[in-house]
Amino acid sequence: MMLTLTAATVLSSGVCFYHLNQGKRVLLAPLLITNVSEQTKQMLLCVFHCQTIFFLISTAIFLTCALALIPEMYAFSLLLFIGLNYSIFAIWQFYIASLSPPNSGQMLSIQALVFLFIGILSMLGPLLPMI
Repeated sequence: MMLTLTAATVLSSGVCFYHLNQGKRVLLAPLLITNVSEQTKQMLLCVFHCQTIFFLISTAIFLTCALALIPEMYAFSLLLFIGLNYSIFAIWQFYIASLSPPNSGQMLSIQALVFLFIGILSMLGPLLPMI
């Protein structure tokens, strides 16, 4: 369980770093200068920050579970929940990549693969000892 969660922690921290650096510059900045209502801009900003909080908290949870700082009973449900969320992110990223122009679809597919790897590693952590 420790190895899979350590790998998930490393990948998740990379996602956090990418989201905070590139996400603000590439995604958030163009959205905030578009010609949409102020309410829509605030809603998109809120969604961006909620996703940032999820990435940071999930990275912290991966680290605490990898170091076995919380009991396995609690870690089991937390890790399955986070793994399913990352898997859903991967599905959406693959879907968006399939609708995107060929040039931008590659980066979205790579992001989707990273999300999928995090989701699989997160779910393998608590499920491997059961096998």
